[in-house]
Amino acid sequence: MPASSSDPVKLSKRPAITAFKQQQLKAWQPLLSPLPVILSFVALGIVFIPIGAALLVASYEVIEVIEQYDERCALGASCSVTMHVPSTMAAPVFVYYRLENYFQNHRRYVKSRNDQQLRGLQVKDFNSLQDCDPRRSVNNDHNTDPASFYLPCGLIAWSMFNDTFAVKDAAGNDVALRKKGIAWSSDVDMKFKNPPAGTPGVRVVADFEDEEFINWMRTAGLPTFRKLYRIIDHDLPAGDYTVNIQNSAQPSVLRPPSSVLRPPSSSVLRPPAAAAHCCLCSCCRCLRRRRRLCAP
Repeated sequence: MPASSSDPVKLSKRPAITAFKQQQLKAWQPLLSPLPVILSFVALGIVFIPIGAALLVASYEVIEVIEQYDERCALGASCSVTMHVPSTMAAPVFVYYRLENYFQNHRRYVKSRNDQQLRGLQVKDFNSLQDCDPRRSVNNDHNTDPASFYLPCGLIAWSMFNDTFAVKDAAGNDVALRKKGIAWSSDVDMKFKNPPAGTPGVRVVADFEDEEFINWMRTAGLPTFRKLYRIIDHDLPAGDYTVNIQNSAQPSVLRPPSSVLRPPSSSVLRPPAAAAHCCLCSCCRCLRRRRRLCAP
């Protein structure tokens, strides 16, 4: 009996009879005999050995001078260290500071910030700042008045490294240090903006768009890390250079009396002694942007 047009059509889950859906496409499976394998490795070696040699030569051209100063500079005092440059450093010369045993990668520390505040938006709800604990507002974070909110809130901004460095050459002339360009352009353009004038709150950082502050807010993944401090745009001839250091960290924020770096008194931020270093690093032209591609 022929099926009427009103009868339901039975649907089938069987795939169509095509070479693609039935997995019957033609395939080529090479037979790896010793000769083609050897030739393949030789070809790869011919390509990659010169590349490796060029990278090795470039790495040897990097001149790096490091000087630890935390044991020389008393808390709140100024001191000078001499750094010997063995050969001419080609511009640009990067000036870093390096911290050891400073755990910026702790989960509670990493999330202790408010991105709305950092983008210049006014935050009035105390509960929206809960990630900033224990640095949301004054009076032990129990004050919900927006005028008592920290700007910006959080442990990262509160513990900002604020030592300063000035470099002089052998003749006593100041070496120009450039701050603009030390932070990622995406951070500067989109992630950090000053709040409007008259925004209530207690300022922790005067300028949210300060590139030194922006670098600090990009937390490091390891307890020993570097952060770019300044850039020298001209060659540094070989010789001795004097670095004048102002050890200006607040005792209650960064350093105990022993003058080694520590974060605030929170139990989350209590690593062993964190040593401070000043670093001069000259990179060859092909490695200029290395700091943007990997952790410092």
